[in-house]
Formats: sequence, structure tokens, C-alpha cells
Amino acid sequence: MVYRWLAADGGFRDRYAQAREAQADRFADEIIEIADDATNDWMERRQGEETVRVVDHEHIQRSRLRVDARKWLMAKLAPKKYGDSVALTGGGGGPLVIKWEQ
Repeated sequence: MVYRWLAADGGFRDRYAQAREAQADRFADEIIEIADDATNDWMERRQGEETVRVVDHEHIQRSRLRVDARKWLMAKLAPKKYGDSVALTGGGGGPLVIKWEQ
């Protein structure tokens, strides 16, 4: 249903695109929050009679997955802003020259 509205209504299409870009910007904010939050990176574990703090690798990997998922979505929702850029250059980094021969 939404895709029909997008095809039929230019104003709706523009607002939808703005909302998707705002969503991508929110994901950028969430990435910073996830990366800065180290509260569960350590856990306590019993070793014999002693309790020691150890790294919680599972939590760290889950955080990495959460960040990567948001980065992927950002690139899809706002590719001009968050997508990978590709630059074509000629030899030595100069401009790309295309020769047309017949």
C-alpha cells in the first residue's frame, strides 16, 4: 500500500524520503550510544573460592552486531550520506580519461 502512495504522490514521496533519512540519522546516534556503553562488557565469575571479573565477549560481539546492522541500514536508507563512495580516477590519481576509438 505504501509503495502505491509513493508512486502516486510526489509530496508524500518527499516526506517519506525525509523520514527515512531522519531514521538513518537516529541510527547514527544509537551507534554512538552502543559504542560508548561498556556497562556489560565485564562480568563476575566464580573461580573456586574467588570471584573474578572477566570480559563478556558475547556482549561485546552482540554490540558489534548491533552497530554493524545499523550501519548497513543507514547505507540503504540514506546512501548519499552514509553509503560507500566510489571515486574513479585515472593514473596517478588524476582525472579519468576515456578515449573513444572507432
